[in-house]
Amino acid sequence: MINKKLVVLLKYYKGELNPFDACTLECALTLGFKDITVLAMAPNSVLESLKSLTRLGVKAVLISDPVYAGSDTLVTSLILSEALKKLSPDIIFCGRQSVDGDTGFVPMMVAKRLNFNVYDRVMSIDNGSLLLRDGNTVNLLPNTLYTFERFKNLRFFSIFSKASSVTVLDNSILNIPIDNCGLKGSKTRVIKTYESTVGRRYCKFITVDELFDVIKKSLKKTTVNNTVQLTDKLNRVLYVGNIYSIANNIANNAIKLEVDNKSDEALKDEILSLNADAVIFEDTPTLKQLAPRLAVLTGSGICADVINFSVVNGALVLTRPALSGSITADIICTNKPAFATVRTPKKASADVILSVGKGAINSTDKVIDVAIKIGAEVCCSRIVADSGKLPYKYQVGLTGKTVFSSVYIALGISGAVQHTCAISSVGTVIAVNTDKNARIFDYADYGIVGDINLVLDKLKDLSLN
Repeated sequence: MINKKLVVLLKYYKGELNPFDACTLECALTLGFKDITVLAMAPNSVLESLKSLTRLGVKAVLISDPVYAGSDTLVTSLILSEALKKLSPDIIFCGRQSVDGDTGFVPMMVAKRLNFNVYDRVMSIDNGSLLLRDGNTVNLLPNTLYTFERFKNLRFFSIFSKASSVTVLDNSILNIPIDNCGLKGSKTRVIKTYESTVGRRYCKFITVDELFDVIKKSLKKTTVNNTVQLTDKLNRVLYVGNIYSIANNIANNAIKLEVDNKSDEALKDEILSLNADAVIFEDTPTLKQLAPRLAVLTGSGICADVINFSVVNGALVLTRPALSGSITADIICTNKPAFATVRTPKKASADVILSVGKGAINSTDKVIDVAIKIGAEVCCSRIVADSGKLPYKYQVGLTGKTVFSSVYIALGISGAVQHTCAISSVGTVIAVNTDKNARIFDYADYGIVGDINLVLDKLKDLSLN
């Protein structure tokens, strides 16, 4: 397969190469592909950066035209797919997501437009075999798009290497109707952005000796349903997955769309025949691939990882985290049906979660032992999952799972926004960290500044009965 033609899709944000795509290019070079073209859609200001990449022995193509400015995921996938048709790749590589949008939708949409198969979330490579995040191993195949997680750094080029010219494609070459380009063609609009305060709490610092009383008091707390019941609703919403309550809250008629054993084209026809205002999907890995494919077929605007819905003057407003959770954006879709995937907290298997962060990574085995003894569930931050200490199914965060439990004990977790916005539904958060200034304390109800092992020694005597 290394003799096949490979195109690596690149995304630039504020002039910098997306780190997920940098990893992807390094993987392509490591695998030994002989014919690699990097393809970016960006302003002309990235030309020098692209030119420097050619010193790695790759060809470079830039898609750039003022009419493409402001393109959403639907339009971006259209422009990229038209360029890819001209390049005729056998295989496509791209990063799983970009650092600004985080949706991961564009690769799925491009694959749908080109009728390519998809293997999502490559975690490592070994002699042509690719390990996926779900644990499966796949090989390189033609007519297939692969998305990559961030697990490698891009190599430096040799000081003796020479740069090549960059091919530029504008709309005079791609010939996409102007009404389908940029802001004009986009079906989503960001109407407001603001600093994210999701999950922020007021921390009370306690001692290790007070821990038992705090946990037992927290377990007795009644969980409050913070869902705001909407009075202004849409007429009809289709929902996919176990999210009836969400659909019912935003629509007078919530209809479940059964998707098993149906082709994408059959689902498209069914969706359009039902004349729905919106179609919302539970955020499972399978449905997060299905939703963007169907959005392409229906020409719908789509929003990922929605954390709140509201209806204003008959329009559906979708609220989601952006820029890795550091800001929150309110978005509307300009056509119907609007598409969205919904972040839903997953009920923990136990009332108490012990979550391992970088600061507790060397105590992972001890955390597991304590969890087994007291009947708690184990979770972790991304850095722990990346290290291989715990499986990815344990990871909490924007790229992992959103959790719901009575008590969440964060052990050595710094409190990155990607993590804290995924524990906002927890009843009580208790943070343990040696750094009294760690961000996690702003998102905890209680905090302990001290040695994690002392806390674990205390917890092993806890009775949850």
